[in-house]
Amino acid sequence: NTKDILVIYEQEAQEWALYLRSLFGHVVNKGGILLYNLGTSSLKHQELFSLPCYRCKLLILSCGLLNCLNRKRIYFLEQVLKPPDNVVILLCGVENSEILHEILTLDGGSKEISTDQEPEEYISVVTGIIQPDHQTSSDVNLSDVRGPPEKTDLNFKTEVLSETLEINEQSILVLPGRISCENPGEIFILLKDEIDDETLEVEFIADNQRIRIQPTSWNKKVKYMKALDFPAGPVYVNVYCGRVIRTTAQIDYYTALDEIEHIFEKVADPIAFTCQVS
Repeated sequence: NTKDILVIYEQEAQEWALYLRSLFGHVVNKGGILLYNLGTSSLKHQELFSLPCYRCKLLILSCGLLNCLNRKRIYFLEQVLKPPDNVVILLCGVENSEILHEILTLDGGSKEISTDQEPEEYISVVTGIIQPDHQTSSDVNLSDVRGPPEKTDLNFKTEVLSETLEINEQSILVLPGRISCENPGEIFILLKDEIDDETLEVEFIADNQRIRIQPTSWNKKVKYMKALDFPAGPVYVNVYCGRVIRTTAQIDYYTALDEIEHIFEKVADPIAFTCQVS
C-alpha cells in the first residue's frame, strides 16, 4: 500500500484519530492511512525507518500526548516529524504548539490546524501536501462523514492546564502527570521564563520521604531528570527557585494492574470492551 498519511495521537484523542481516518479516506485509500498511538506503541527501531516514509505526518497535539512524553518518545517524534513541510499539527484541546516546540527540536515550516475548523479545511491542508495538484475540497462528497468528536473532556483538561500556568508566577509545568512504577522514565520541568540552573531544585514528597534533586538542563526552558522509584500512589512535587517554592504538582505513580483498571474505567461497558479486544 502507498504510505500516504500517518496520524500520531495519544489515547484520549483516539476518537479524533478515527474521525480523521474516515475523513481522509475520501481522498486517499484507507490502506494508506496509519493510526499510531504514541502512548501504547513499542517505538521499535525499525519504525524510525518506515514511518518517516509517509507523505504526510499529522500529529494530534493533546494534553494527554504532552503528558506521555519522555526522552524516548521525544527522540522518536523528532525523527519522524520531518521534513516540516510534510507535517501537520492538529491542536486538540491545547491553544498552541508552543510547549511542544519547547520540548522537541523541530524545524519550522509545519502547518497547524485546530479542532474548531471545518472538515473541508483538514482535507485541503493534507491533500495540499500529498497531492499538490489535488482537487478542491468542494469536489469531495462528505455527506456520509460523521461529525467530529465532542471536545468537552479535552477542553476541561485545557482549562486545568491553563489554570496551572496562571497560578504560578514563573509558569512552571511538571510533566508527566502519571508515571509507571515498573518503568518510571523521565520527568520534565517546563519553564515559561529562564531560571538559573543552580537555583532550581525539585523536591519529591511521598511516604514520609522528602527527596530534593537538581534537574539536568535539556535547553534554556526545559529541564529533566530520571523519575525516582516510588510505590503506587500520589507523589507531591515542589519546584524551588532558590529557597522559594515556585510551583507544586502531583504525580500519580501506577502499577500495570492500576493501568488496566484505569483503561476499564474509561469504557462504558467493560465486558463488551473485553470481548472487542479479544
